[in-house]
Amino acid sequence: MLVLAVGAIAGFFTVLLPQQVAKLTQLEANELGLARNGAANVNTSVTALWADISPKGSVSLTDDRLSVDLTLSKQTESSAADALGHVRAAEAYMAQASSLPLEFRQPAFVATDRPTLQHLEKGLGAAVNLAHGATLQLTLAKHLRQDSNTLVQLNASVDARAWAAAAATASTLVTDLRSQQVPVADPEALMDPLWARWVDGMVSVTVDDQQLALHSAANQSQLAQQDARTLSAARAQLAASFTAAQNGAPDWQVKTIQPVLDTLTKELAAAG
Repeated sequence: MLVLAVGAIAGFFTVLLPQQVAKLTQLEANELGLARNGAANVNTSVTALWADISPKGSVSLTDDRLSVDLTLSKQTESSAADALGHVRAAEAYMAQASSLPLEFRQPAFVATDRPTLQHLEKGLGAAVNLAHGATLQLTLAKHLRQDSNTLVQLNASVDARAWAAAAATASTLVTDLRSQQVPVADPEALMDPLWARWVDGMVSVTVDDQQLALHSAANQSQLAQQDARTLSAARAQLAASFTAAQNGAPDWQVKTIQPVLDTLTKELAAAG
């Protein structure tokens, strides 16, 4: 019995264990390769996305460009998550190999690939944040452009003294704009606070349009005159806030976006 036991142990260490190590080595290498390829593709997409957004801000993009970029950001976010999944699968195979009884000696790929996987994980974490931020921001920008177009129509109704139509449009628009104020200020959206000021400006103009329409429809001329003066100032402030947000986009990119892009590039370079 002792001889059989010794033989079984010897067989385990000389045949079965090396086979298991070889299998884990191959599985880990496959996952590492998929993670590297995925990370490279994600890096390209994320860099292109923010290069498109940054010059004047996402709200300045055309409707067609917004749609294209939003599709890309969603695909990139999914691809980054997939690449991270491959990193974690590789780490799991590495952990299995490290737990094998190899007479206190780890498989060679553990020491070689562990730093690579750590760099990939950190870089892909940055990519996920950038892709997710782009998705949130572009979704908001698309919605806000629609609201901005509605505000143009509202101002036209007010200027044409179509009070009933103006009051109805303003009531719906102000509710929608206020629902966007919190998402615009969400740090995950990576949106310059100057755009939040622009949204606040749209709210102010919409409220002033509404007050002018209601007071004019009720023939409250004195109040309507006050509303008209307030509205004129609010429109000027709104235009100034839009210009400020556009002009501030490059500084915001340098301050907030570029450091994350740099982390992504640096970590993927370190991962080979």
